[in-house]
Amino acid sequence: MIYSLRKEGETNEKLILKYKKLFFQSRISNKLKSERYVTKTPSKRKRREIAMVREHYRDLNTKVYF
Repeated sequence: MIYSLRKEGETNEKLILKYKKLFFQSRISNKLKSERYVTKTPSKRKRREIAMVREHYRDLNTKVYF
């Protein structure tokens, strides 16, 4: 679940932008779109590309918090 808390003095537009940023960075929209239709399993090459992207985002998360 994703939510955004309003800070004191923050406008509605700024709050909406903050929420949209969190939503799209979490890649939930990609997951929902991909589950909409049945697709065949990806090839080895495609799985490796997906793994590289996942690893990149994991590295970014560890750099931010630690």
